[in-house]
Amino acid sequence: MSALTRRGLIAATLPLAAARAQNAAPTAAGLSLVIAGEAPRLNSSVLEELNEQPDFTLPAGTVRTEPLPWIATELQEEVEAGLPGAEAVLTNITGHALGAARDLWSEVPAAMLAANTPTLTEVGQLVQARIGTTGLVLGAVPGGPVLLHRRSVLPVAPRNAAELMDYARQNPKRFQYTRPGQSRFGEAFVLGLPYLLNDADPLDPRRGWTNSWAYLAELGRHVAYYPSSGQAAAAEFLDGGVDLAPVMLVPYLLAMAQGGLPDDTLCTPFAAAPLLPHSLILAIPRGVPEERRNLAEPLAAFLRQPSMQRRVFGRGLLPGTGPLVTDTEPTDRLLTAALTPALRDSLTGRAVATPVSPSARAYMLRAWDDLIGARYGETP
Repeated sequence: MSALTRRGLIAATLPLAAARAQNAAPTAAGLSLVIAGEAPRLNSSVLEELNEQPDFTLPAGTVRTEPLPWIATELQEEVEAGLPGAEAVLTNITGHALGAARDLWSEVPAAMLAANTPTLTEVGQLVQARIGTTGLVLGAVPGGPVLLHRRSVLPVAPRNAAELMDYARQNPKRFQYTRPGQSRFGEAFVLGLPYLLNDADPLDPRRGWTNSWAYLAELGRHVAYYPSSGQAAAAEFLDGGVDLAPVMLVPYLLAMAQGGLPDDTLCTPFAAAPLLPHSLILAIPRGVPEERRNLAEPLAAFLRQPSMQRRVFGRGLLPGTGPLVTDTEPTDRLLTAALTPALRDSLTGRAVATPVSPSARAYMLRAWDDLIGARYGETP
């Protein structure tokens, strides 16, 4: 398996295409931008496309990619010193929560929020309401978790928490999920469990997750380890190291469309459980001068375009994400082929869960490290 193919799944985790302003001002030339999360796997291809756009010329060195923990380490140090090293950060809801819990974000300019609001889907409105005005939701769709498996190895995946635990016990080290603080795949799986286990309050991991924390502790006795990135998890799956792993819906569809997964790969949602949102969020670090906070608007305007929303999120192709579109573009046709009728039927009418608050998400990540991750290596 080539390295490029191994990256097929994770390269779709937080897709970012070229940015181009259409009748937008001011120009984004000189914007210092960080793509934080699993998007760094996109690397040079993104930067090349960005710099090909005439209205979005970024001088060398003004765009860089960082892993998600950068927000809670280097960026925090920069902001506290009054010298943020970026004027805009593109991340996911986890990255935003890490920054919000540390008071790292500025208020998004009111004009940017006003321009963005009419384009939000219902899922996007859920996410925007939860994160407030310290982030701009550039796209959000039903995300996951869904279980990745191969028809030739595991024809029918578990559909509930009890079946998943039975599978893990009977097939040690064949199920695996990523560290939730470093990959959205694992984080969505952990945040989805309270709904499967009928916990007292799925939005309160501190006081309402009695069943989930106990379940995760037991499940941890049957996994080999917790990969530190979606890329590592994808490599394990593609190499046959594991047969079952939670992922997000859109990255799965994009990976299938791009040929990054074997043809017999399937994804199966849990039965009778809501999906968590998959989103892309623009945040502005605290300390960025007020006159420079609008520099990211051309990028935001480009990502709001319908063609980009389909390409990045499958919006209009996924059930419940807007009027269905005709699959006239190559990417649309590939996504439509990956979204099989059976998968579409299983998603149609599926509820989307309200995201946990940034503080609750930050608590969950710390608690997982202390209660679950620290117990790595225990055996049955």
